[in-house]
Order: sequence, then structure tokens, then C-alpha cells
Amino acid sequence: MRNLYPRESVEFQPVSVSVNGTAVTTNVEFAITERDGRPATWGSAVSLSGSIGVMVEALDPGDYTVWAKVTSLPEVPVIDCGFFTIT
Repeated sequence: MRNLYPRESVEFQPVSVSVNGTAVTTNVEFAITERDGRPATWGSAVSLSGSIGVMVEALDPGDYTVWAKVTSLPEVPVIDCGFFTIT
């Protein structure tokens, strides 16, 4: 994913998550960090028109990474889903 958003915008960023090649839409949480940051705070996935993702809003200009955490016991993979830029 690579999208550009004006800092004044509030927009849904769909995120495709797959584990072992299988698309996952349940038991998924997301975190948004600065480009080189590591995820610490997780939030529920936003669902819109059959897709899951995050709402992009209230961020300073710069590059941000979207992380997904899938709870699929006994595993809990954390996945780097790509980045977007706030202009």
C-alpha cells in the first residue's frame, strides 16, 4: 500500500491481511506508527463496504506504517502492512 493523504483529510485506508496465504478479516487489530516505529497500541479494525482497515486522521505530515496483529491461537502474528504518507 502507498497512499498520500492531505493532513486535513479523514479517510478509510483499506488493508489486506493474509496469514499463510489466506485472507483474514476477523480477530485483526491495527496499529499506526511513524515510518520506523514499532507498534505498541492496538485498535480494532474499521470495517467499511466489506473491507477492513484503518481511519487515517489527525496525523502530522510524514510517513506512517500500518501494522496488523492477528489473534489466531496459539499464534499471534504481527504483520507490516505497508505505509502511507500525510502531506
